[in-house]
Amino acid sequence: LELRKLKIAECTSCFGCWIKTPGTCAIDDDGRETTKKYVQSDFAIWISPVTFGGYSYELKKALDRIIPSIMPYFEPYRGQIHHGARYKKYPKLLVIGIQEPGLKNEETFLALAQRNALNFRPPATASGVFNRDQNQELIPAFIAEKLGMLEVIS
Repeated sequence: LELRKLKIAECTSCFGCWIKTPGTCAIDDDGRETTKKYVQSDFAIWISPVTFGGYSYELKKALDRIIPSIMPYFEPYRGQIHHGARYKKYPKLLVIGIQEPGLKNEETFLALAQRNALNFRPPATASGVFNRDQNQELIPAFIAEKLGMLEVIS
């Protein structure tokens, strides 16, 4: 999905997706469809410019809006406390950051990707950052390595 072409409002933190309309955001826009497609997928890729160590505005909005895919209550998960899973199956997840030359936000971005992966329950996850000024010919090998980690390709 090309998020910048979709109409996705910011999450209002109303908790309607957990209380009033469980599993469905109270805001009726493209955010509902992105959540549905995410949950029904076998594999998801989040690609974003690295912005102060985080995601782009468009991706951040979309991620806030897929919160209905998890439950409001907490439970132990991988030795920590996280929101419970709403569904039995979630997609494998690849998170890729594109960083501007000279910036050093890779560690922060990768930590954020890892924490989000814990919350959104993918059965497998991989992440990486490459610099915008890197040799473009290296990108396919970079992507193939990450996909191999997820056993999407071998």
